[in-house]
Amino acid sequence: MRQLEAWWAYASKCAQLPANVPACDLFWNAIAIISATILALAALYIARAMLRRILAARAEIARAAERVRVADADTMARYKADIDRLHAGVAEEKIEERIRQALNGRKAEGRPGASRDPEARG
Repeated sequence: MRQLEAWWAYASKCAQLPANVPACDLFWNAIAIISATILALAALYIARAMLRRILAARAEIARAAERVRVADADTMARYKADIDRLHAGVAEEKIEERIRQALNGRKAEGRPGASRDPEARG
């Protein structure tokens, strides 16, 4: 408690004296550091708030651009492919047979990516 009273007396004396008194250099340096810290924290808070608003605005612009680029849900549902209907009548054996025929056709044509020798693949 005495230490706090001594610091208070020192600060009170230095606040009344001119700033160029050598005995009060520590007090005025401490005041300058504290003031600079408070100003820096205030500037950081303001810059952070501004940056947050700018980023939120950019994100909203990006979301709006994406909404314009992609059709709405009703339009997407209207043009959605009915995959079940496309493959409803095709049995698995037919699919396997169609794949074999396509591969044989590729082999016969000599198209790139189709190996003539099945053993050469593995």
